[in-house]
Amino acid sequence: MRLFLKVLRRFFCLLAALMLLAPALSGAEEANPTDEAFRKILRANRASGAAIVIAKDGEIVYQYHYGFAVKRGQERITDQTYFRIASVTKLVSAIHVMQLVEQGKLSLDADISDTLGFRAGNPYEEDTPVTLRMLMTHTSSISDNGHFPNRRRSLSSLITLDRFNKGNWHREVPGSKYRYSNFGAGIMGSLIESATGLNVNDSITESLFRPLNISAAYSAGLLPDPENVPDLYNASGAMYSSRNQNLTKEWDPGVDPEFHFRITVGSLWIRPTDLCRLGMMLCDGGMLEGRRVLQPETVAEMMALQQGRGAVTADTPYGLCVHHESTLVKDKMLYGHQGRSEGILCNLYYDPETRFVFVFCTNGSSNNNDNRVVKLTRHIFKVAWETFSGI
Repeated sequence: MRLFLKVLRRFFCLLAALMLLAPALSGAEEANPTDEAFRKILRANRASGAAIVIAKDGEIVYQYHYGFAVKRGQERITDQTYFRIASVTKLVSAIHVMQLVEQGKLSLDADISDTLGFRAGNPYEEDTPVTLRMLMTHTSSISDNGHFPNRRRSLSSLITLDRFNKGNWHREVPGSKYRYSNFGAGIMGSLIESATGLNVNDSITESLFRPLNISAAYSAGLLPDPENVPDLYNASGAMYSSRNQNLTKEWDPGVDPEFHFRITVGSLWIRPTDLCRLGMMLCDGGMLEGRRVLQPETVAEMMALQQGRGAVTADTPYGLCVHHESTLVKDKMLYGHQGRSEGILCNLYYDPETRFVFVFCTNGSSNNNDNRVVKLTRHIFKVAWETFSGI
């Protein structure tokens, strides 16, 4: 009987201790409501892995990491994971292009032939020069539907006026019509190399990435910590490009404007925090953490509507590789770019007025567009804006 009472007392003591501990355990296990909202959206949209980074008033205020960088090894997405950012590459490349414009090495409104060193132009409109401003606003009349996919063709063989190249051009005056063109944006890379004598990756690293302490590269194999490169997955969740494939993809470190006109289309790898910092720089007129990389008037020109500037007469939704997005927040214009390829997705949007920056990257998810912006992005952005834009 005495032993029974002793055991009973111990039982009640343990029960009381657990009751006192229960509120603490409940609080520890309670999910952050913003994290939980994002988790539900990402799970519903079959995201393999994702990162969300938000900045406000010049500092990063929130990060969320979801899912797997490598599913087979159950390696999680972390703040060190790199993402391939698809067409957001164009915006980042444009920042460097505008550095070269400031330095007088490139001109927005000169004939690109002057820099490329051969007679380039639309054979339907030989008397109208194609300019860098046209390339950056997607009004150049260059077509993605000709021989652009043929990786054995040189740039001059595709756009020189000295050959029959009508299949690579639309029958319209350059500057007169908006048509999104990967080919046109890719020529920025050839112009960078022609103007600087450096490989695209070396040029932007020297002038932009290194000064801002940004880890990024146009090929995963150039990144300093390859263990943070993820697998890439399609919308169904099946892998289509492994870490090893990404790291061993062929890269030409030389200077070759004739064949480097695809680099600035969509091949950049970067951490979402660093991409967010570039958005912060654009929000703040070219300044980041005390270091100026662009003049305020240059950033304003990148964001400005381009119709009527230079020889651009088209109504285009782009500034200089900066998309004007008016459908995410009622009565507010946001700036940035979207990228998607296979299953990967990336978005950078920023608002200079509130100094709000939004970055969202996946290494695989559903990415169907809804009025120019992926549906998944719209859901994620809505939570982010409602939670952080007013703080």
